[in-house]
Amino acid sequence: MSQAEQVGDLLKQLDAQRDAYIESFRQIHELLAQNLAATTSQPAADDRILHRPSITGPRSPRPSVTHAASERRAGGRKSSAGLATLTTSSESRRTGDDSDVDADDEDLYVSVPLGAEKYDEETLRSHLRAYKWNQYGAKILASVIDSPTRLQQPQLIHNKLGEAEDRSHLSHYSVYDVGADGAPLPVDFPHIEREQSKAQAIWHAIKEINQPPKERLAVGRITILREPSPMLFGAAHHTLSPHFDVDELFKHLIDVSGTSPHMHRSFDDDLRKQKSFVFSFEYFTIIGPECVPMKWQLADQQDERKAGHIAVTRCSSVVALALTGPAIRKVRNPHRRAKNAFGFAYDPWSAWHVLNLQCYPDWHATMDIHDSTKHYVNGVEAFLTTLLGEYRDAQKRFEQIYKEITKLVTPPLDFIFNSDLRDTLLFEDSEFTYSRRYFWAYQTLGMMNDSIKLMVDAYEDTFTDDVWEGTHKTLWPLLEQNSSRNVYFKKKMASLRAKFEKEMVALRKIIEENDDRREEINGLKEELFKGTSIQESRKSVENTEVSILQGHNIKILTMVSLVFIPLTFVTSVFGMTNMPSRESYWLFGCVTVAVCVPFFVLIGSLNTTTGMRFWRAKTAALLRNIGRFLAWLISCGGRRKDDSDDEDDMSESDSGIGNGSRTQFGYRLSNAQSLRARTRPLSRQRSRALAEDLEARKEGLPAVDAVRPELDRSPSSMLAKMMMHERKRTLRYSTDV
Repeated sequence: MSQAEQVGDLLKQLDAQRDAYIESFRQIHELLAQNLAATTSQPAADDRILHRPSITGPRSPRPSVTHAASERRAGGRKSSAGLATLTTSSESRRTGDDSDVDADDEDLYVSVPLGAEKYDEETLRSHLRAYKWNQYGAKILASVIDSPTRLQQPQLIHNKLGEAEDRSHLSHYSVYDVGADGAPLPVDFPHIEREQSKAQAIWHAIKEINQPPKERLAVGRITILREPSPMLFGAAHHTLSPHFDVDELFKHLIDVSGTSPHMHRSFDDDLRKQKSFVFSFEYFTIIGPECVPMKWQLADQQDERKAGHIAVTRCSSVVALALTGPAIRKVRNPHRRAKNAFGFAYDPWSAWHVLNLQCYPDWHATMDIHDSTKHYVNGVEAFLTTLLGEYRDAQKRFEQIYKEITKLVTPPLDFIFNSDLRDTLLFEDSEFTYSRRYFWAYQTLGMMNDSIKLMVDAYEDTFTDDVWEGTHKTLWPLLEQNSSRNVYFKKKMASLRAKFEKEMVALRKIIEENDDRREEINGLKEELFKGTSIQESRKSVENTEVSILQGHNIKILTMVSLVFIPLTFVTSVFGMTNMPSRESYWLFGCVTVAVCVPFFVLIGSLNTTTGMRFWRAKTAALLRNIGRFLAWLISCGGRRKDDSDDEDDMSESDSGIGNGSRTQFGYRLSNAQSLRARTRPLSRQRSRALAEDLEARKEGLPAVDAVRPELDRSPSSMLAKMMMHERKRTLRYSTDV
C-alpha cells in the first residue's frame, strides 16, 4: 500500500472517530444545558450560563454567538457555545479551504434569528387533506393525495428499516442551522436513521427550528433534499410554504423548459415571491445502479438494458433563497404595461432560508458543499455557494455522459488485430445497431450542448457586474457601500465570482469536447455508410447475375412454349369431329406446315436484333401505305361532290344563252361569253368568287378577294357565307321575274 493510500485510510478513520466524538459531545452539551436551565431561576443564573467556561475540545476559529443583540452590544466577545464551532472535515482542516480565520467581527454577519417553528404529523395530515393542489403538486404527490387509506395510516412517514415502497430509502438530506457566527451546524439524527428509517430522520430535521432548549439560535437554515419520496415532498411543502411558493418550485421540477433563473420578482403580487429568488436546473444524467427515476420524470423506459445501452434520464433541481426581513427600498417598475407600479428590495442581512430540491436518480451529488469551515455572512452567500455546488455537480454529470458515449462509439483495442470485429464495425447488420447507436450519441451530445448553453446563459444574464458589486436595484442592494460589513461581503462575492467564472470556463470546454466528439461520430457514420453501400453494391451485382441467369432460363422456357402454341392451335381447329375419316392426314399436315412454318420464321426473326429492325421497318411502311390509301379514298369522294355542284350551276345558266343571258346578279352576258361559260366549265369555288367580284364592283365595294381572307379567318365565316349565298339567290330570282 502506498503512502498516499495509508494517509487516506488514516484520515477516514479520523473522520469516523471524530463523528462519534461530535455525537457524544452534542449529547453532553444538551444534557448540561438542560441541567443548567432546570437548576437556575434568576437572571444572574442565566448570565452564569452564558458566561460558563467552555468545554474542553476543538474550537472554531471564530466563537459562536448565541445571545440577544443587547447583550452583544454590552458584553463584547463571548466564548464558543458548542458544536457549531467544530470543523466538520479533517480534509478541510488540512487544506484550509474557505476558512475565515481573519473575520472575527460579529457585526459582519446576520444577527437576527429565524422565528421558531414546529410541526408534527397531525398538522401534516391536515395539510395534505385540505390543501388545494395544482396540477404539478398533484402529479408529484399522486401516490399520497389520491390514496385516502394512505392518509389514514397512523404513521404518515415510513418508520421501518430496509427498502420502502415509496422509495424513501433512496432519499437523502443535508440540513444546516447557521448561527450568528456564520458557521453551518448539521442538523442530523443518525440514531433515528439507524433505528427507524431515513425518512423519519429527514422529517425530524425539517419539522422544527429554533425550539427550546436550544441556545444556539439559527439566523439561517439550509435545507437540501435529494430524491425525496412523495410523502417527503408533502412534508417539505408543509414546513416551507410560509417562506416559499412551493407550488412554483414543483412546477420548475416538472416543466421541460431548460435551466432558467427566476430572480427579478420584486414586483410580484405574492409577498413570498417578492422575498424569494429561484434558480431552476434541468439537464440529463445517467441512472445510477439501484436507482429508480420518479414517475413524473422523463427517463429511459427499457427494462432490459442491452450491451452498450446507456440509461439516461432527465434530471432537475431548484435552488431558492427566501429573505424574511422587511423591505429596505421601494423600486419603480420600468415596464409600461406592468400591473404594479412599484416593487420592493429586501435586506440581504435579514434572517434567511435556502432550499435545494434535487431530483437526480444517481450517486453523483456532492455531500460536502457546506461545512463549518465556511462562515456565511448572509443568506446570499449561502445561496450562491449552493448554486455553485449545483454547477459543479452538473459538470460531473456531463463529463460522465461524455465518457460513456465515448466508450460506446470508440472501437475497442483489439479492433487493430481482429478482422471480424473490423467487419462488424464497418458493415451494418440487420438490426441497424451502429446506425442507431451513432444517431443516438450524436443527438444526445447536441442536446447536452443546448443544456450547457442554457446554464451558462442563465448565469451570465442574471449575475451581472452590478449584482456582484451590490449596486443592483432589486437583487440584494447594499445601502452603505463603504461600511466594513459591506466591504467584507463584496470581498467574499468577488471570491465566489471567480469560482463561478472557473466553472463557466469548464462548461464551455465541455461544449467544445462534445462538438469534437460529434464530428468524430459523424465521420464514423459516413464510413459506416460507405462500407454498407459497397456491400450493398456487391450484393446488387450478385443479384443482377442471378437475375440474368433467371431471365435466360425464362427465355428458353418461353421459346419452348412458343413451339407448341401453333401446334395447339392446329389441333384445336382439327378437333376429333373435324378430322378426316380416312387414314390419310395430308390436310392436317398441310395446315400444320402452313401455320407453324411462318409462325416459327416470324418468332425466330423477332428474336434477333436484325429481324426486329426488318419487321419494324416493314410494319411502318405498311401503315404508311394504308394511310395514303385512306386519304386517296377521302379525296376522291370530295371531288365527285364538287363536280356535281358545278354541273347544277351550269344548267341553271344555260337558259340565258341567245340574245345574251342575264346572270343571277342582273348583268347580261354576250353570246360569246355565255358560250365560253358553257364550253369551259368552271369550278364551283371559282364561279362563286367571280360572282362576288362582279357584285362588289357594281356596288363600289372592295374586291371580294381582299375581304375573303378576313372572312375565312373569322369564327363566323361559314354563317356569313350562308347568308351571302341566300342573298344572291334572292337577287337572282327577283331579276328573272
